[in-house]
Amino acid sequence: MALTKCPECQSEVSDQALICPKCGFPLEKETSPESDVNKIVEEKIQTIQLTGKKWKRMKLIFVPMFIFGPFLSLSSLFVFLFFGVELFIVGFLLGGILFFVGLIGTIIASFGAWWHYR
Repeated sequence: MALTKCPECQSEVSDQALICPKCGFPLEKETSPESDVNKIVEEKIQTIQLTGKKWKRMKLIFVPMFIFGPFLSLSSLFVFLFFGVELFIVGFLLGGILFFVGLIGTIIASFGAWWHYR
């Protein structure tokens, strides 16, 4: 693999490159029918994930809620020992709500990311 000069921007480019990586100028190659067949056979397919940021943002919000909810509910047991029943009920309900909202949101975000995957 040798380096050649790009006719447009004069930067060094691989002799196997189809375009200049710096300026995008198309580089001409000497082609023969045999080299075209080899190129098609050796060509690799690259898949780029185009999942929207919306679904990733939803996961970023709902997964911590899903994880933090049970900890809040369990920690409310310790609050019960020191402060009484009122704060225990509030903490337990808030932890349960966080858990279920996080669970449902995580499922929706995962399904949406899968559905809109290109």
